[in-house]
Amino acid sequence: MDYSSQAIFDKDTIEFVTVAAEYCGFVRRTDQFERRTFVGTMLKLLPLLYLKASLIPECQEFGTDDLPVSVTETDYESVRSALAAMMGDKDDYLEVFTPDMVYSDAPILNSISENMADIYQSLQDFIAAFQSGLNQTMNDALFDCKEQFSHNWGQTLVNTMRALHNVYYADDTDQEQAY
Repeated sequence: MDYSSQAIFDKDTIEFVTVAAEYCGFVRRTDQFERRTFVGTMLKLLPLLYLKASLIPECQEFGTDDLPVSVTETDYESVRSALAAMMGDKDDYLEVFTPDMVYSDAPILNSISENMADIYQSLQDFIAAFQSGLNQTMNDALFDCKEQFSHNWGQTLVNTMRALHNVYYADDTDQEQAY
């Protein structure tokens, strides 16, 4: 089999893997940053992640084995709670792009920390499977990640960016008003 033509070796895939790994690494180091620095970096990293995910080439799922899961509940909660502590009172935001909104008479709250932890979980599981070095596992992980991006974490990412934008620039406005 000529692996050079497979999606897992495509330039766009390699670039996506690189940005996904950068996102996961940055999120794991949340406690090393002040909120403004963290949010400012995320407002640059998330659009790049979205772009690179949208460029993942088409691939077919082999589907012979279950993909490994690397993020445990403890890992997830550790990431989520570090993000929640970082965001503090700015963590919750009103969500309008959710299917539940159709059935709700009240505003729906969402949290930046939970959204970012959800994205982290999908990407970290993908990266762990991709690091296996097994072409079939890597291919299926790429297929699964592309599907999850299309149906789940892609929308979560853009919703989170909207909330982060508000935090970043509202902080700017708050600082200006303090003078």
